[in-house]
Amino acid sequence: MLDMTPRPIKSELKSRVLFPEDEKPSRWSFLKVLREFSSLREFYPEINPYSEAYQFRDNCWAIYSDGNGFGEMWNYLIVGPERAMLIDTNDGIGNVRALAEYLAKGKEIICVNTHHHIDHIGGNYYFDQVFIHENDAQILKKNMTPTFFTDWALDDAGKPKYTWFDVADLPPFHEYEICTFKNADTFDLGQGYIVEAVHLPGHTAGQSGFFDHQTGCIFIGDVTSAFGPTADPDHGEYCTVNAFRDALMILQPRFDKISGVFPGHGTWDLHAATLQYLLDTCELIIAHPDWYDSKKDFFGTLVYTHNVYQLGSDMKYTMDAVVSE
Repeated sequence: MLDMTPRPIKSELKSRVLFPEDEKPSRWSFLKVLREFSSLREFYPEINPYSEAYQFRDNCWAIYSDGNGFGEMWNYLIVGPERAMLIDTNDGIGNVRALAEYLAKGKEIICVNTHHHIDHIGGNYYFDQVFIHENDAQILKKNMTPTFFTDWALDDAGKPKYTWFDVADLPPFHEYEICTFKNADTFDLGQGYIVEAVHLPGHTAGQSGFFDHQTGCIFIGDVTSAFGPTADPDHGEYCTVNAFRDALMILQPRFDKISGVFPGHGTWDLHAATLQYLLDTCELIIAHPDWYDSKKDFFGTLVYTHNVYQLGSDMKYTMDAVVSE
């Protein structure tokens, strides 16, 4: 069997991945070219030594970090005429707010989360107010504790488990206000610059994307897994492949207005056809959940996978995340 340990990619970041995922061809080649050879790369170690920034539109940046057990992580910054929006805050290692404020030239930052998982909300502590879909707000509030991140990232000896970082760089605990939004709610970044929340549940009950009406970019968070009703006792009906399929069907008439798809992990600026591939995969899983490509242990949960056409990834699901129709 071939060794799929990733070939190294040069990095100046202060972090170091201890247990990398198997090399995924589409991701590795994208990251290799982007991080080693692209003129887009911006690195400001005096502000945040754990992140790189890449400007992909006149007013939009992708912010890279090594993640913490979840593979490479992308946050996104949209700079509007009067305000900026930061979409997700990675795992909290490195001051993502300071970097966002630098790139936004000091404009007010509106912080939003695609969902409540640890690798997307760790840097929330740098803000006084954070927006998240109403279905995920209660879990986010429950996890707002001084030890939420350290319980995940550090071993019993207080050393990093998945990605090395200087423990002294952990963000100080800070309680912040949790504000909620619903599907189709909008954020105005000034002078009518509108970003719309798009509910894309499945991965979590509140998982949402953000559609920039001006650039046509949609930032979709994590959408390639569904863990079933037990993942959220209060909103379990949204943690299914069916719920994600239904949301994509609602969005489908606007696929032709989307100029680029930007996930929370992996490659970005994908064609809107990616969303159709995801919709097709959901339909196939719902019709034939037993036609899976593999099954694996995913952080202690048995999941089944179905490859997504041309995405270089797969849809992970538990059997109770598929509702018979």
